[in-house]
Amino acid sequence: MAARKQTSRRKTASPAPTLVLLVLAVCAMLAALWYWSESALPVNGEDVEGGTPASASRPASSAAPATPAPTPAPTPLPETLLTDEAAAQLDAFLDGQPGSVSVWLRDLVTGDTYTYGESAGFYCASTLKAPYALWLCQKDETGEIDLDSSWNGSTGWDRIYKMITVSSNDAAHGLAGMWPATADTGFQDFLAQLGFASPEGCEITAEEGIHGWVTAQDGGLSMQALYDYFETGTEDAEQLKQAFLDAQHDYLWFPAPAAKKYGSWDSAFHDMGICYSQRPYILSVFTSYGTQDEPPAEGIEMMQQFGHLVADVMGQGE
Repeated sequence: MAARKQTSRRKTASPAPTLVLLVLAVCAMLAALWYWSESALPVNGEDVEGGTPASASRPASSAAPATPAPTPAPTPLPETLLTDEAAAQLDAFLDGQPGSVSVWLRDLVTGDTYTYGESAGFYCASTLKAPYALWLCQKDETGEIDLDSSWNGSTGWDRIYKMITVSSNDAAHGLAGMWPATADTGFQDFLAQLGFASPEGCEITAEEGIHGWVTAQDGGLSMQALYDYFETGTEDAEQLKQAFLDAQHDYLWFPAPAAKKYGSWDSAFHDMGICYSQRPYILSVFTSYGTQDEPPAEGIEMMQQFGHLVADVMGQGE
């Protein structure tokens, strides 16, 4: 029996699968290129016109970072000039004055305070118009009253300006007719909060005018409250500050513009102010020198001399 001749047969791959694989590889490369190009584009609407997009990486700058400027050391507050020696000078001058004199002086840089005869009481005269004006402005800011309202041809602001700049009693009475300053309206509580020694009895009404028994310290505390209010910088505060700066009297001498208010009547001649000098301070001087007529010449002379002396010891003299 003849042997069967075995023929070796090699299995050859079909060309169709190879082509598919090649197409898939090309597609993968194209997808990778598309992904890379998309990731390099700006996102969130970043503008690339005329420059490199913000999201693209940039080489780090080789320049050294700028050295920050050193923070200047804060200027220390100056030591008080109201020394024992200065107080002795003020005491000596006041000891030599006739009648009753009371003084309250505060250095607004350090807060140090000098007082003389601080327990002496006087009729308030027109000095009570200062805290009254402050009280009205604060009520205006809270919406309790409207100083822009007008009656008899003038607004509340018109009357406040006249009440402070020329100490008009008519303006004060007009304001009090609309907004009386009494215990019932809360004015005396307001004075108590300021620190007045005897707020009870202090009032301004259209019918009775101005009443109250006060000290130089009460006047000084009124000016301190006004100073703090002016520093708030509100529209009302700026308008009220200008009225006090425009006050048309010059009894106490100040070396710089001052926001001030005086009062004069029988046995009452007072002046108080915020001096806006390089070293600001508050000075309040109450005396028994006054008359119902013009302030007496000797009282004005004393106020002028003492104002110069205070400016000297405060380092603000000419």
